[in-house]
Amino acid sequence: MKTSSLLREVVREYTRSQRRSVDCGDTASTVECHILNELVRTEHITQQELADRLMLDKGWISRGIDGLAGQGLVTRTPHPVDRRRMQLCLTSAGQARAAALDARLEAHAGSLVGNLTADQDEQLAALLGQVLANLRVNRCGASCKVEREEVAYRRAEASDWPEIDTLLRGARLPVEDAADHLEHFTVGMAQAGLVAVGGFESHGADALLRSFVVAEAVRGRAHGSDLLRHVLRDARAAGVRTVYLLTQTAERFFTRHGFRPVERSDAPQAIRQTREFTGLCPASARLMTRSLSNLDATSC
Repeated sequence: MKTSSLLREVVREYTRSQRRSVDCGDTASTVECHILNELVRTEHITQQELADRLMLDKGWISRGIDGLAGQGLVTRTPHPVDRRRMQLCLTSAGQARAAALDARLEAHAGSLVGNLTADQDEQLAALLGQVLANLRVNRCGASCKVEREEVAYRRAEASDWPEIDTLLRGARLPVEDAADHLEHFTVGMAQAGLVAVGGFESHGADALLRSFVVAEAVRGRAHGSDLLRHVLRDARAAGVRTVYLLTQTAERFFTRHGFRPVERSDAPQAIRQTREFTGLCPASARLMTRSLSNLDATSC
């Protein structure tokens, strides 16, 4: 079987299997699942923008939104510029429902690759990453390539904070005390503005990585890896020997870059006392760590 045909068959079977695994078998609940899965990643979009993203009939989208709103999971608020349009936003209950859905989908995906060796997992991740990059280039056209070429990384400045705040909030990442550690943040700048940010909270020889996000429009072009490389080099230059992070959705990404999961009780006291550790990140977030002793000049 040709690779292209095999890919199509895998996608068909995977989609069917996912729907069965999360009880999204009937059409209405399937649409609601699609909506929750999209809004948890990109809130404050209009119903038309949501329909365009999901490429579903407006009628199905409208009924799905009505159903979710009736359950108290989604709210509609006036657009800040065009008051005639309404933006969609998850309520706290909607966020919890979407997080639970995402966890079930992640567990289902994990069950399909759980018997792979570490080498097989890494090879498959690299291949799927390239397929994903091709899909995103196909979706947004030549602009993706331009943005990839033009992104430059530098230390964050105080004037960057409004854009950083917007990017973090859009990704549902904590912002409460992020500005306090701006001196250790790195930003990725494209022609359109700030498209990536990440940094660390320093505690002597230990540091907590935080606030890592790449704008959706430029994802799939290795910006996450580039950003992580810059931040880890900055951390090592600042005297950090071991870095920690908390994540709910990016464990596979960080594993590919040398991080390993550890028990939360294994973290140094200074890390356990950070605001992210004590409250800003949920207790379900996975703690991961990596030593910087083997960080060379070309990789992370």
